[in-house]
Amino acid sequence: MRGWPFSKPKTPGFGISREYFLTILSSRSVLPAIAEVANPAGIGGAVVGMAVPLEGTGEKSALLQPMQRGGYVIASKDRKTLLKMLVLSKEEAGYNPEDYVNSPLAIGRDPELVVRIRATWTIAQLIFESHDPEVYPALDFFLGIAARMASLSDGVVADSISQRYLLPERVFFPERIDPRVDVRDHVDVKFELRSDGLHAFTLGMQKFALPEYEILNLLEEDQASAENFLLTVGQTVLLGDLTKQGDQFGAPKALFEARDGGFDTRLWQGTSVFELLPPTSMLPGEALKQWQESLPPL
Repeated sequence: MRGWPFSKPKTPGFGISREYFLTILSSRSVLPAIAEVANPAGIGGAVVGMAVPLEGTGEKSALLQPMQRGGYVIASKDRKTLLKMLVLSKEEAGYNPEDYVNSPLAIGRDPELVVRIRATWTIAQLIFESHDPEVYPALDFFLGIAARMASLSDGVVADSISQRYLLPERVFFPERIDPRVDVRDHVDVKFELRSDGLHAFTLGMQKFALPEYEILNLLEEDQASAENFLLTVGQTVLLGDLTKQGDQFGAPKALFEARDGGFDTRLWQGTSVFELLPPTSMLPGEALKQWQESLPPL
């Protein structure tokens, strides 16, 4: 007997990890109303969606009052994505802004970013309860809620997986690489200087239960091309071309090959990683240079 002619939901080949969350550090003592963050018509610049307190009477007036300590549920208009936001004081959350302000991470950062972090009053943690199988709309909704909450509360969006703090206007890149998704909204490239050279690696692919990527033994002058290359690989993956052992990337005569990586347990702690290895006759920087030169002119 033939089955019902229902098609399976389209997916890009990956989902969203349950470990992925964002934290909004709000510097205002009085928070916005949840209806200002999301409402069905997007009134007043709110994200289009439905948002209610997790506990309460359900009366409409509660949606227009300043948010208080506790949980909130936020759904996309089509109800395919469901988020939960937990609001706490910074003391209850155990967050000390001075830990960041006095760390190397704050060096060279936007002064406004540092001022806002130092003035943190309230913490709001945003997580996925469920998400659209197509993934991309869910990601836009998630980032949109975080950016809106931060904007209304003079806050900052903290992304612990990518290890970055963002002003609300920096949550989305203004010009997308692709209308579906831009890897730069989700993934950052980090560098560590070691005795054997510069180590470049992504942070953020694990949000989708996908491996991170790394290139070892670089020179300092390779930094810009390594960042562009790793983001290009990440963008390819987020558009659905998932990496397998032995896959190759780069210029035709200077291909990097994906092999098991992540052997630095201090850094990766069990995270799945692909190391991108250049041809044996080449330094990584030489292969990156050939890739850069193979790109079409802007």
